[in-house]
Amino acid sequence: MAMIIELRGVEFHNKGAELMLHAIIEKIKSKFPDVIFVMEKTPSAPRNKQQEFGIFTKTNFKLYKFPLKYVFALVPQSMRRSNYFINESEIDVVIDGSGFAFGDQWGAWKAGYRLADHIIKWKKSGKKVIMMPQALGPFTEQKLVSKMRTIIEYSDLIFARDRISFQYMLELNPNAKNIKLRPDFTNLIKGSIPSSFDPKTCEVAIIPNNKMIETASEEAGLAYVSMLKKMVEMIQDKGYKPFFLIHEGKKDLALAVNTNNSIEKKVPVVIEDNPLHVKGIIGSSKAVITSRFHGLVSCLAQAVPCLATGWSHKYEMLLEDYGYAEALVDVSSNDTILLQKLDSILDDSSRITIIEKLKKNSIEQKKLSESTWEEIFTLLNKLK
Repeated sequence: MAMIIELRGVEFHNKGAELMLHAIIEKIKSKFPDVIFVMEKTPSAPRNKQQEFGIFTKTNFKLYKFPLKYVFALVPQSMRRSNYFINESEIDVVIDGSGFAFGDQWGAWKAGYRLADHIIKWKKSGKKVIMMPQALGPFTEQKLVSKMRTIIEYSDLIFARDRISFQYMLELNPNAKNIKLRPDFTNLIKGSIPSSFDPKTCEVAIIPNNKMIETASEEAGLAYVSMLKKMVEMIQDKGYKPFFLIHEGKKDLALAVNTNNSIEKKVPVVIEDNPLHVKGIIGSSKAVITSRFHGLVSCLAQAVPCLATGWSHKYEMLLEDYGYAEALVDVSSNDTILLQKLDSILDDSSRITIIEKLKKNSIEQKKLSESTWEEIFTLLNKLK
């Protein structure tokens, strides 16, 4: 019988989450070609999007507040499968691929909904539970601490993707053997360049992130918008062709459009629905300025010189993994510093040095990601 794996946290609300979805499906299918993937039906993962990926829908949703799982329990398996439905009792493995969903910022409710409130029942029914590499913590609120300790106790594998996240988890359970330190796993997946993209008119990508405004003080938010505008104009002054690349929906697009409207020489705003195309565009760029985490992963894994701004520890830690801490930009930096940062990724002599360093460190990070999958496959093989 085919193994059935439920995917949690890898939805369609942004290109990073969807890229993780692609990466999980691609890697597991390479080892277990008959695997069946299933997801819950949510606003961020509607059934039509699931079916585009060949993903089944979990029968725990409601119709007019009535739980349909009791109806589906009476439907023959063959009929459910032919209509792409899976009951929870049929699931063998639960994989959580949240990029960042467990920590004080998200609270106890989210940790409970995502894993903690279900994990004891799952384990009693024989399911394996895996947390893919992700940012975690901090954990100071007592209800959240309790839920995280439950997750640690009952999960089979937990991967923290940076040393700070790893430390936050070990503080909850210093003796846990199931917590590992491994990098983001989307570094293994390859992008593709869409035929509609013209690298001659789009040379330097700028990936905005509205969270840089939402999570900051009013002063820092205004500084970020000002920095985006300055970066575009400075790149233009150097004779290169910048463009905005949208990594997540409406808010990032609005930020790009509003910034573009304040610039005398307007630049292209590139929107791609396919996250593999977004990664391909990043890989073909001369340089990138990114405020999106997975935009940064796509730069580093493809050895593209880049600068980054961030709103949590995960950006700084990612750059540390690649030996490239100097790429982090403070949004309040003065023009002289911004120009120096831009020169480092645009001038040929410094670009070559950066590219060689990133190529070398990318090899090491990809080896670590492969070891993540080796551990996961060892666990999944026990179910065969």
